[in-house]
Formats: sequence, C-alpha cells, structure tokens
Amino acid sequence: MKVQALAGNHDRNGFDCGVEALNLWLRQTALQHQAKGISRTFVAVPSNAGEVEGYLSVGYGDIGEASILGFFALASAFVLADDLAPELAKRYPRQIPVTRLGRLAIRSDLQGQGLGRLLLADAVTRSRNAALSVGSAGIFVDAKNTAAAKFYAEYGFMVCKEQPLKLYLPMW
Repeated sequence: MKVQALAGNHDRNGFDCGVEALNLWLRQTALQHQAKGISRTFVAVPSNAGEVEGYLSVGYGDIGEASILGFFALASAFVLADDLAPELAKRYPRQIPVTRLGRLAIRSDLQGQGLGRLLLADAVTRSRNAALSVGSAGIFVDAKNTAAAKFYAEYGFMVCKEQPLKLYLPMW
C-alpha cells in the first residue's frame, strides 16, 4: 500500500466506508477543497499490480490500482484553549494553531485490519513535519461517534473539556 495526495485518477466513486457523509465528501468535495487550498486529502491505494493481484486472490474483486482503500484529510485550524482539558489549556494562549484531522475513513470491507492505524500514523507524521515549518501545537479531531473517539484515544488523543467527541493530540 502507498499513501499519496488525492488526484483525479483515483476511483472516488468506488469507495464506501459505510458512512454516507464521508463517502459523499470524498466524491464531491475533497478535490474542490484541495484545489482551493482548504484541505489536503491523502489516499491509501495499492502500491502495484502485484498487490492488486493479492487482493483479487482473496476475494476483493473490485480493487484495482486506482482504488481508494482509505483516506484522511488535513487542514490548518485554530482551537480555543478553553475547549481543551484543563491540564492542557494552562499551557497555551487563548487561541491555539492546530492541524485538524477532518476525516479518516477505511473501506468497510477492509476495516479492522490495521489500515486506520497506519493512516493515522501517516497523518500524525505529515502534521508534525508541517509543524516544523508552520506553527501547529497539535492535532485536533472531531470524532464521528464514541467508537471513533475510543480509536483516537488509544493513540494518545485526549478528550476535550466536556466534549467527548472532540480530541486533541499535542505535538510538543
């Protein structure tokens, strides 16, 4: 598998994570936001024809070299220190520049196999590398539900004050 910036040749219409809002955003909005500089979307795709053959051999008949296996989107944002957990809020000024992990989704038939963990690691690495050039104190995410919030918490994200679906990962 390789992770690359979303481009017009990727099969956005073939992606289904089981959450229609995420599917529609990928199909209809992701490239527009990228072109306008609003966010950057990165997709996991098979790395070569051999990997595609591997998927085909185990029953994934619709996976090709342009198939999106999962994706995430990153954008710059600000959060208020008051929204963070009190032990974090005291470290920061009132407004904090962050990288927002806007979306992270995996094809429904590939969920539970570790791809989400790999994409999250890639998102954190990209965010940290960007923060070395442009200020960002951490990564902020709005989880879609409690299961997603639990997933992020397993990797060090901390729940924000009185908002269990908003989580923050400090980078420094």
